[in-house]
Amino acid sequence: MIWLMDCVYLAVGAFLLPFWLLKIPTAPRYRAGILQRLGLSPRLDPGRRRLWIHCASVGEAAIPTMLVADFRRRFPDWQIVFSTNTDTGAARLRELHPGATVFYLPLDLSPCVALALRRIAPTVLLLVELEFWPNLTGACAERGVPIGIINGRITGGSQRMLKAMSRLWPRLWRGVSVCCARGPDDAEGFIRAGLARERVFDCGMLKCDQPPAEPLPEELARLQSMFQIAAGAPVLVAGSTRVGEESILAAAYRDLISKYRRLRMIVVPRHVERAREAVAAVRGRGLPAVTKTDLDLGRATADGTEVIVVDTIGELSACYALATVTFVGGSLLPPGGGQNVMEAAALGKPVLTGPYTTNFRTEVELLRAAGTAVLVRTAADLVDEVDRLLLDPVRARGIGAAGRRTVERNRGASERTFRHVEKLATGGLTT
Repeated sequence: MIWLMDCVYLAVGAFLLPFWLLKIPTAPRYRAGILQRLGLSPRLDPGRRRLWIHCASVGEAAIPTMLVADFRRRFPDWQIVFSTNTDTGAARLRELHPGATVFYLPLDLSPCVALALRRIAPTVLLLVELEFWPNLTGACAERGVPIGIINGRITGGSQRMLKAMSRLWPRLWRGVSVCCARGPDDAEGFIRAGLARERVFDCGMLKCDQPPAEPLPEELARLQSMFQIAAGAPVLVAGSTRVGEESILAAAYRDLISKYRRLRMIVVPRHVERAREAVAAVRGRGLPAVTKTDLDLGRATADGTEVIVVDTIGELSACYALATVTFVGGSLLPPGGGQNVMEAAALGKPVLTGPYTTNFRTEVELLRAAGTAVLVRTAADLVDEVDRLLLDPVRARGIGAAGRRTVERNRGASERTFRHVEKLATGGLTT
């Protein structure tokens, strides 16, 4: 099966090769970490105990923060290293863990995986959410490296695919010693996908344990000044937007400013390299737009009428803190999948999101049940919901406060998850 997986990967790679050859010279994110992706990971001391945590991208980077702090207190002699798939994920991990070793995940080809494992020499591997790579997990099992899935989430499509794979490859899950699912639905999903029931636990959402990323007052003041947000002016922040959504948001904003002249909109694309595309989409609706980088470098100045497109990493929480109303993207257009709604809720902000949120259904359902998140399907829906919130600021603040309380009530996942990770580290759980 390992050789079969290699053949599948090579066939897909051959099909995508022209695309990669086109992108590598022009897009830095495709060049980032090429040698590490081939298995030339940092060469680390093989005699030291080491926890390897894999976070797919910037969205997953902060999820294990509390868990990492607990692990460092309990196992101060262990080295903790991080891998990711993206340049933005690498930048965020280095920001969160200064001085830590951060590298790119090797391609799931057996030679690349084997080389990386020799160089990293992990004692335990943790996969955040569901970054399941069969050759990597199989190679870890062969080497006696236990694997844990933390904040585990699984979509219907992934569940069906992994279930089919486990029928063809009965030992598919052999490397996974424990799965700490983020909720009962995800726990059942992993079990249906073939992971043994006794290895799956509902530990809750680690995102609820992240302390709200409250920016410093001086940072908020700086952004308000740079963006020319007048005192008391309402602000709509659209976070983690994806292709096609900026145009819909701009259409809604154009209608809203006919009634709320002082309303400002800040757009934070999910991938910063799309910033110019987002600017073009806004301008395509007849609205002025400017990037934060252009403001930072003095290439442009805001006059209080532009849509601000944030093209710098690590700014989303600060922008949410400025918001009167938030919209969480990746959710308006199919296939979507959604993005993290808990970050805005933890900051006490009303949350709007689209209907395509399968990747974050547990979080969205939790907030909707508490009355702190609302689904919008069209630009007209967005206009109506923002209008309702702006017309009644007391209600908007109450909804935001209820969201913050909902996040606080669901804390404790880090402690529950850590108990299982501790067993992995001490040999209480094995592959």
